[in-house]
Amino acid sequence: MDVYLKKAVLHLIDREAGDPVFSQVELDLTAEFIREYLTKKISKLSSAQTKTGTLVEDSEISRMLPMAQEQFVAFSEQFVNHWYQFYKNSEDAPNSDVFVILYEEEAETQVAFIKVNYKEAYTHFTELDDQGLENKLILNRAILAGKTQKPDEGITIKLSDLSYELIEKKYTFSGDKRLYFSQEVIESVPLPSLDENMNVIKKVAKKLSDKFETPTYDVLANVQEAVFETIEESGYIDTEEIAEKAFKDNVSAKLAFQAEVVEKGFVEQKQMVKEVKEISEKKFSKQKLKLSNGIELIVPVEVYRNPDLIEFVNNPDGTLSVMIKNIEAIQNKL
Repeated sequence: MDVYLKKAVLHLIDREAGDPVFSQVELDLTAEFIREYLTKKISKLSSAQTKTGTLVEDSEISRMLPMAQEQFVAFSEQFVNHWYQFYKNSEDAPNSDVFVILYEEEAETQVAFIKVNYKEAYTHFTELDDQGLENKLILNRAILAGKTQKPDEGITIKLSDLSYELIEKKYTFSGDKRLYFSQEVIESVPLPSLDENMNVIKKVAKKLSDKFETPTYDVLANVQEAVFETIEESGYIDTEEIAEKAFKDNVSAKLAFQAEVVEKGFVEQKQMVKEVKEISEKKFSKQKLKLSNGIELIVPVEVYRNPDLIEFVNNPDGTLSVMIKNIEAIQNKL
């Protein structure tokens, strides 16, 4: 991901102090550590938990966006203040820092809102008094997560077409947990995340394995492999292709799968998060099996379907044997 940072500002959210502490000066983007931190945080907004969608043109946020390039600091304050009017009403939403960033990616100008919650950490403090130099251990309650950690919440918005990628969390409002960011801040209904769609697919696959008396591990393995292959080929989850690959000649299973995933909430998306192939490679390129005797196996997809390397044998007594073949060497990863 090639990101060119144009402008950025940091605002502080200390709920005990009242309203946000708004910075009137942009962050210094000539500092390499600042550029690296912000770039990493932007990249982490594209994940398996990320939802996608498009803002409606007459929403509050959409009306602010034209200010972003010419009046960036004023825009950032207006954006954060709008968000905070909802956030402050939560009983358990924590203190945090908020970054608002103007950047370019693939020649598209975008805005990012990134919230990083505080965490506690210990550090030292040196003090000189009448008795001499004293090194103290102190607790700092406003430490930010490292650059490689995913933001707690955030959104990126393309200025050209108002499309967005969103990570949101549920917080408690009047005793009820809810997703306030999409419902109230951006006034939008996003499409399900990759994880949400996969949860639907796995539940339906498990149900069908019972219905058609097929081992659950085998059905789930077929489905996972099919998901990985369709994302690699097309960049999105194609349930028709998954049904063909996973259930092969079982026409009833294929039709039942396609109907039930839609009924349970699966939404097909031709445009998924921009890093979907990289995410798929990490999540679905290996089969993870846990056997009843406690053995756990991690098997690459290309190995799983090769009977010369691994074979699953049904024994006459109803048990199952796993044969791992043609091993040239074994390493202990202690």
